Amino acid sequence: MQFVARARQAMGAEQGWTFALRGSESAVMQGQAPSGATYAATVHRTTAPVALQQTGTITTSKGERKPEVVYVVGGTGYVKEGAEGWKKGALSEPDIANDVEDPLAELDAFAAYAKSATVSRTGAGVRLQVSASGWRLSAARSRPALKRAVREVEPTLAQLRKAGVTATDGRITLKSFTETWDLRDAQYGYRVVAHRYAFAFHVPFQGGDITVSQEVRADNRGVFSGHLALPSGVK
Repeated sequence: MQFVARARQAMGAEQGWTFALRGSESAVMQGQAPSGATYAATVHRTTAPVALQQTGTITTSKGERKPEVVYVVGGTGYVKEGAEGWKKGALSEPDIANDVEDPLAELDAFAAYAKSATVSRTGAGVRLQVSASGWRLSAARSRPALKRAVREVEPTLAQLRKAGVTATDGRITLKSFTETWDLRDAQYGYRVVAHRYAFAFHVPFQGGDITVSQEVRADNRGVFSGHLALPSGVK
């Protein structure tokens, strides 16, 4: 799609970008209080070389707060939550990938399934949106647009199974999925204004459903001209 190609070109033309990030995730059983967390962070992402710094705070539904710092340098992700030590790994490892929020990498991934997006004009540009629903988790695994949703939901499903939920992938259903890109055109060359991503799965349990959902929004705060490097002592 020409809009995605032009957006990737426009974003790659600058040394880097800053994004304001907000997210939430929850698991809700019918008739019970939800369990989940919210997240707020600032992301700096450089383009040449590719590097990322993500600094934020996780707040649980019980009001507990925990700082989180994420770096991506040389193709390796580094994550530190609260007082825990650093963990590191390749970006292909789900445990690392789920902690990294990289809008430019998401834009690259979007190019693979952008043909299925609906396009609408906004006041200053265009909006690209992909939506889906009704897929069984077993089938969703093979859909490029749902790759991230499947990866992100897996840790919660693992916790639910440890707690006694026995629903198989063939019974877990995608209730809704929406990915939206707002791009600004004219002299800005279709720069990314905002990226929003949300999904919800229904997990059968004891005659009802557990709804597992997540939503993430990244807003472009402008060009970043700094240099990113790992903190001293991190290897």
